[in-house]
Amino acid sequence: MDPIISVHNLSKQFRFAVKNPAHGFLRNLFNPERKIITAVDGISFSVHRAESLAFIGPNGAGKSTCIKMLTGILYPTSGSISVRGLNPQKDRRALSYHIGTVFGQRSQLMFNLPVRDSFELFGKIYGLSNAEIAQRQ
Repeated sequence: MDPIISVHNLSKQFRFAVKNPAHGFLRNLFNPERKIITAVDGISFSVHRAESLAFIGPNGAGKSTCIKMLTGILYPTSGSISVRGLNPQKDRRALSYHIGTVFGQRSQLMFNLPVRDSFELFGKIYGLSNAEIAQRQ
């Protein structure tokens, strides 16, 4: 059986400019020093249907970065990803109809609506039929 999630040698680096107080404004503007932070470094794993996966680790370990790459929010620096047979970077819209992700402990539910109404609202947003919404509640 093919895995539902397949990740091979996944890496993500963030590059950003660093201001050096010893350099002048123009040099910092046009030729800044660059710093590279490696958030995810060459991980590989697969998840088969009916398996569970948990990301655990300290703050800054790359857990959220990895999940954002699995959902297509971020693009990997290198490596390959397949989720439900889709490439998250190329097929993000199609994939979004099959997965859900909540970050930063923010609730996806509307705070001023009952839970059932929130589920119905999001079901309609994602194009689910009334029967599919009722089945998922």
